[in-house]
Amino acid sequence: MQTKQHSRINLRGNGDLIAAVPYLLGFKPSDSVVICVYAGAGRTQITLCLRADIPTQDLYFSLAEQLKLPVLRANSFGVSVIIVSDGTASPPDPLPHKDLVDALTAVFTTSGVIVHHAYWVSAIEENATWWCYSDLECNGVVPDPAASELAATAACMGTVTYDSKADIRATLEPPDPAPVAARADRIEAALARDQDETVAQQLLADLIQKVRDGVWAPDEQELVDVAVALRNMRVRDGCLRPEVTSIGRPIEEAWAELVRALPDPHRAEPACLLALTAFLRGDGVMAGVAADLALESDPQHSFANLLRTSMDYGMPPDSVAAAVAQAFIDPAEPLEPHTQRPPTADGPRPWEIHAPDPSKPHPPHTPPSTNE
Repeated sequence: MQTKQHSRINLRGNGDLIAAVPYLLGFKPSDSVVICVYAGAGRTQITLCLRADIPTQDLYFSLAEQLKLPVLRANSFGVSVIIVSDGTASPPDPLPHKDLVDALTAVFTTSGVIVHHAYWVSAIEENATWWCYSDLECNGVVPDPAASELAATAACMGTVTYDSKADIRATLEPPDPAPVAARADRIEAALARDQDETVAQQLLADLIQKVRDGVWAPDEQELVDVAVALRNMRVRDGCLRPEVTSIGRPIEEAWAELVRALPDPHRAEPACLLALTAFLRGDGVMAGVAADLALESDPQHSFANLLRTSMDYGMPPDSVAAAVAQAFIDPAEPLEPHTQRPPTADGPRPWEIHAPDPSKPHPPHTPPSTNE
């Protein structure tokens, strides 16, 4: 597995933390709850950044329980909560979605995790006003996210930050659906014929070598042949080896090209390979998008269900890699199809971010007393 390079960035205050979120996630969130998880020796390092859609009120506690799992697995000392949603702040009236913050605080506190701060902001953009839930006199404006040190570091690393999660998904859709639909019949005809596994393995080995050399440019026949080869589990699993996943972005780009080029359900195979490779690199957002696409393409796909469930329960990348390897060395009963739970958490990205001591600026947020 590749060694990850992390750039250390120090945030100076609450506004900087909020402005950093699009770069921590890989896209600008809206109608979202964001959890910045603190750990590390100094208890100031943000080791994980999670995001979920804001659910209906009846799912507030269910979402909090789901988000608690990756927080606990990160050995967290505390978190900051950021709610991004439409609305207005009109002190002394409560901020929007205060009941959600109270639910998160109650669940996290019961598990020994301190909610140091909880913020509300209507949008993460320059000069937007942020507010603290626990102290309405604690507020400020968001600095220009694009002018931050984190933005500059992301640009230098070639990391793309999108305007929305939908924009990430759009990068995996074909620019022209017509050739993809026509390709489906050729793939089905090829699958009806006996397949030589040795030939299929060599085809993928050649693809991987061409990707390493930067010369992979598939023609129509190769797209069909690769689609057929990846339907063979042993051939596909050869692409899970560390020497393949460690290629990084070039192999991700190849899997993404196949996702765009292949019809359902065949695109589920490269989508799973993209999800795993992106997750091992630390791009949890792309991994989640690719895993969801694989499940949409083939809801019964065991590999996709394994990946999605592992990420939902907050397993770190190395543990996911080990689980995937073990599953294919000694396969157990097939996984049940992934069932819909509260909105899925996204993250992390490969940064080393340090915030000011989160316990100092003002007292931690506490939920309302349940005593009459």
